[in-house]
Formats: sequence, C-alpha cells, structure tokens
Amino acid sequence: MYRFLNTLKADITFQFRQGFYAIYLLVTMVYMVVMMKLPESIKAVAVSLTVFSDPSVLGFFFIGGLVMLEKDQGMFRYLTVTPLSPGEYLLSKAFSMALVAMVAGSTITLVTFSGHVNWLYLIPGILLTSLFFTLYGILPAAKSRTINQYFIRMVPYLLFMVVPCFSAIGFPYAYLFNIFPSVAGLKLIMGAFTGLAPLEALLNLFILAVMNALILRNVIKTYAHMATSEEA
Repeated sequence: MYRFLNTLKADITFQFRQGFYAIYLLVTMVYMVVMMKLPESIKAVAVSLTVFSDPSVLGFFFIGGLVMLEKDQGMFRYLTVTPLSPGEYLLSKAFSMALVAMVAGSTITLVTFSGHVNWLYLIPGILLTSLFFTLYGILPAAKSRTINQYFIRMVPYLLFMVVPCFSAIGFPYAYLFNIFPSVAGLKLIMGAFTGLAPLEALLNLFILAVMNALILRNVIKTYAHMATSEEA
C-alpha cells in the first residue's frame, strides 16, 4: 500500500507538471459556464450528461496522451527493473485520473445544479466510470508507436463504448446494451439526478465493478507486452 501511495503521488505530480490538470480545470470551467446558462427544465439531464462525459471521454483522451508521452520518454524500459508491479502502475494511473474526475464532477454538480442529488449513486458512478475508461484508454495507446497511429486507433475504441449509450433514450431491445460499462455508468450518474431504483443501481454498480476487473486484467497483459517491446 505504501509503495502504491508513493506511485500515486508521483503520478499526480507528473500530470500536474505536464499541464494535464490545467487543461482539465479549463474544460471544467467551460462546462460550468454553459450549464449555468441552461434552463432549469433540462438542467438535470444536461448536468448528468456533462458529469458522465467528464470522467469517461476526457479520461480516455488524457490517459492516451499520458501513455504516449511516457513511451516517447522511454519510461517503460525503466519500469521493468523496478519493484513496482504492473497492477500497481496501472491502478496508480487510473486512480490519479479518477480523483480528478471526482473533484471535477462534484464541483460541476455543486455549482450548476440546485436540485436533489443522490451522492450515493453519483460518487461511485464517477469513480467506477473513470477507472474503466482510463484503463480502457490505455489499450489503443499501448498498441500505437506514433501519435498519428494513436489518433486513428482510438476512434473505434471510443465509438465502441459511446454509441451504446444512446440506448439510454429507449428503443426496442435497449436492455441488451446494459452490459456495456459505459451504459451502466451513464444510467448510474443520470439516476443520481433523475432517480433510479435501488436494485437497478446495484446492478449497474455490479456491472461496472466486474468490467473494471476484466479490463484491468486485459490491460496488465497489454502492459507486459508493451514493456517487453520497449526493452527490445
């Protein structure tokens, strides 16, 4: 645990110095300005969609850029000879992004929304959604050697998770898309603003937890291959 906390602190410091948090702050401020100008009748849906996109889409992009930056700096050659395990390294990256997403999402909610919010749904929803998309965003970056390759690879990855979210508006057999962690995260976060049955909330939490475990296992294998390729 001590080694993980030190790694988390180092990741936060590195991301701060590289300007990631400054960009995150700017985007969050733009979100808040836009949300504050919306009519109250649509604010619950608009704010929930904004809070969802903050840890998902932004987390996906930021971690991709971060991995590409570390690859260019040759970081992975050094990580293979440290006592840091792949799981610790990857979870440190994911939690550093998740903490920022939680602060940003909570701030947007507190500043722009005056209605009732179920924080028992919102905080776990932001945390688990951010963790998943951050880990998921490592996959296209790990398989890319240049930034241009990354931009090409990330599109189908992102569409694969974002497109199913449209099932939330309701259409025949929309329930089939509930297995997607992006849909589970969206429903949980929206439910914090618009209401959600406790059993459905628990199901969405379960889906997110299971999918996070599966994506972590997949990313650890990808990381091991990436580190080996860097050594070669």
